[in-house]
This record gives sequence, C-alpha cells and structure tokens, in this order.
Amino acid sequence: MTIHSTAVIASGAIIAEGAEIGPYAVIGENVSIGKGTKIGPHVVIDGITSIGENCQIFSGASIGQAPQSISYRGEPSGVKIGNGVTIREYVTVHRGSAGGCTTIGDNCYLMNYAHVAHDCNIGRGVIMANSATLAGHITVGDGTVMAGVCVFHQFVRIGRMCMVSGMTGSRMDLPPFVILDGLPPAIRGLNLIGMKRNGFPLAVRTAIKRAYKTLYNSGLNFSQAIQQIKQEEMLPEVAEIVDFFDSSKRGVLGSYNEDEPALDEKNESGSLPVRSNIEISV
Repeated sequence: MTIHSTAVIASGAIIAEGAEIGPYAVIGENVSIGKGTKIGPHVVIDGITSIGENCQIFSGASIGQAPQSISYRGEPSGVKIGNGVTIREYVTVHRGSAGGCTTIGDNCYLMNYAHVAHDCNIGRGVIMANSATLAGHITVGDGTVMAGVCVFHQFVRIGRMCMVSGMTGSRMDLPPFVILDGLPPAIRGLNLIGMKRNGFPLAVRTAIKRAYKTLYNSGLNFSQAIQQIKQEEMLPEVAEIVDFFDSSKRGVLGSYNEDEPALDEKNESGSLPVRSNIEISV
C-alpha cells in the first residue's frame, strides 16, 4: 500500500494492501478501496463508497459526493464500483439519493468529464466517452458504448449492447442491441458489429433482426407487435427484447430518419428504420 504524504485519509477509510493513493487525494470516512486500485492526484471520494480491485481513477475525479437533488437532505447513501474500472480525469459519480446507491459494474471505462448522477445502475463493460451524461435513476445494460456529449433523461433505461453516437441522447427507453444517432434522436440500425464481437451466432442475430422488423416495420403498434412475437418460440435474446418493451414505463423510442430505406432493403450492416415521431408506451 502506497499513500502519498499529502493525501488526506479519514480514520474510518479502508485501504487494501497494494492500493495506491496519489498526492492531495481526499478519502472519506466510509470509503473502502480494493487491492491494486490506483487513486490519482486530487481525487475526492466520499459517501458510503466501495471501489473494487484493480481500478484506476485519474486526477480530479469526484466520486460519492452528494446527489444534485433538491429533495436530498443528507441521508446516508453511496456508490459501488466494481473491479477493473477506469475513471478518467474530472469524471463525476454522485452517490444515491436517500438510502440509494449508484452502481458501476466491472470493467467499465468512463472518459474525461463523463457524469453519472445519483441512483444510476451501470452494467459491466460500459464505455462512456468524454462528457457523456446520465441524469438520475438511469439503468444502462452491459456492453453499451456511448460516444461524447450524449445526454439521457432521468429514469431512462438503456438496453444491453447499444451503440450511442456523439451529441445525441434520449428521454425515452432505448431497447437492446440498437444504434442511436442524430438530433432528434433516431434508431438507425442494429449493433451487429457489437453482437459479432460478443460471440452472437448468425441465428441469434437473424432472430433479433426479425423481432425488430416486426416491432418497427410491420405497421403494428408496439403492443400488437409484442403479442405477435410472443406467439412464436423465442430465443433468450428475443425474450430480452420483449421483456424490455413489456416493462417500459417511459415508453420506447420510436422515431427515425425518413430518408432511411426499409429494413429488408438493407444488408447485414443492419440499418433499421422505425416509426417517425411516435412515442408509444406499452
């Protein structure tokens, strides 16, 4: 364990063997840091915060500070960060609201100035590029990638293995395995490259594509399309899509670029038009 002489460590903090604390870092009373984790200069960590093993947190990052919520009254709350997480310069991760917790899964990568607000739940292997911003109570599925300066509304759910282009975002739920782009935001296709890299066989990719074709290209509304998909035998990945739509409270994004051709006119690059300016809750 290496702690710089200028670091300020509260007496109740737990620092595992093999961890490193850099110059002028400030570690709060209820913080625990796992072995092999490196805390850079001027990092501030507070709240009931647990940081896993072999993480790297770069200079100026702020983790576990009070949530930006006008209803918060100082109740105990915290942050839980998994193993192998990289947090770059000036990232902010706020602790949960009253009794809540903000969680970041294993092997995530948060780039400069990314912001994770209170009560967010980020899955494993998520990448947030520079200045990507999540408002409170957002859930992000495993393996999702967000480019720079994208913004998501509070309580939005982002499905597993989505790809989000820069300078876009959504105030509605974004279903699994899709690509989001543009302002106004639109689903532009399926994240087939991501699925291939994660070992999805062709039969699974084809089933996912067929499900989305039913949802967005059949002329049915989402409720009708879901009922049609349920009538057939579903692979687990298609069941995941169905469950996402069934459990949506904000409604699922349903807008597209009118210049996009129909799905069956596209090759496996997977561009996928969806309804124009429709927001349907299911």
